[in-house]
Amino acid sequence: MTTVIREDAVPESAVPRRRVRDVALRVFSQHLIWPLLAVVFLIGTTVEGFLQTENLLNIAWAAAPLGLMTLGMFFVMITGGLDLSLESMLALAPTLAVLLVTAWMPDLPVVVAIAFVLLVGLVVGGVNGTFSVKLGVNPFLVTLATLLIMRGLVIYLIPEGVYGLPAELTYLGGARVGVIPVAVLVLLLVYAIGHVVVNRTAFGKSIYAIGNNERAAYIAGINVDRVKMIAFVLAGVCAAIGGLLEVGRLDSVVADLGQGDILLVFAAATLGGTSLQGGEGRVTGVLGAVLLIAAIDNLMNLVGVDPAIRQVVFGVILLAAIYVASLQGRFGKKVVRA
Repeated sequence: MTTVIREDAVPESAVPRRRVRDVALRVFSQHLIWPLLAVVFLIGTTVEGFLQTENLLNIAWAAAPLGLMTLGMFFVMITGGLDLSLESMLALAPTLAVLLVTAWMPDLPVVVAIAFVLLVGLVVGGVNGTFSVKLGVNPFLVTLATLLIMRGLVIYLIPEGVYGLPAELTYLGGARVGVIPVAVLVLLLVYAIGHVVVNRTAFGKSIYAIGNNERAAYIAGINVDRVKMIAFVLAGVCAAIGGLLEVGRLDSVVADLGQGDILLVFAAATLGGTSLQGGEGRVTGVLGAVLLIAAIDNLMNLVGVDPAIRQVVFGVILLAAIYVASLQGRFGKKVVRA
């Protein structure tokens, strides 16, 4: 015999505790990154110069290219996929644009070169999507191949790098509006658009549906192939914009631009609550994770941590991201049961 306990039968003294528990579960399942970010900033108060306005702006400035790549990865991961090629896209798209206006077609308006950056991201994202979605090749293998191809092209084209770029080409990544870097404004704008797309459009609902149950999404009438293709294209375009910001910040483009960053991208996406299996994640969580990683890197710079040790720290962050993802999943199940 099943005993049913009415909600109004719960003692009044237990109601506040239950509400606190529900809020705590929701925070740990959906917004864990923000308490972690607060802890890092609390630690930063002990480091001289960390909380200065200029340093905080530098953290956001440095986070912009990583943030754009991570947002691209977010779109693909929500559908249950993966894109390893984003770090090479970060380098290839601006490399081709720089060569276009400095060597191949010097009379070409720089604005056309900037548009070309987006076009490269769109095309390569489409190639990744075609092989992964239309031809059914594992996206891990496809994007690993395009990562190597694009990096090889960059090394071949600019083995010694290109420096002293046209001011128009570096504006988005290097200029400021008042004291605020334009790159930070671009980051916030793109994330705001991403938030609206994910939460207010049919495409946003579709990527979550596909990530949760691709077969059910197909039966419900969602064009699964088209949505997954768009996710890869968005990832390519986001990474290309990130490359434009990084080149502007450095006022140069070099062969190893962004090399190794894909691990941080993966860590940020996972740490921000994006599920490895797809169907779960938030744009705001990803942004928080990007800022967290940038803040940790900044703290290590201020303290003077050895570069080799930094690799260890970021390896630990990646491991922690995977654990936090599983932890948030368990708390999420408790929220559902509650």
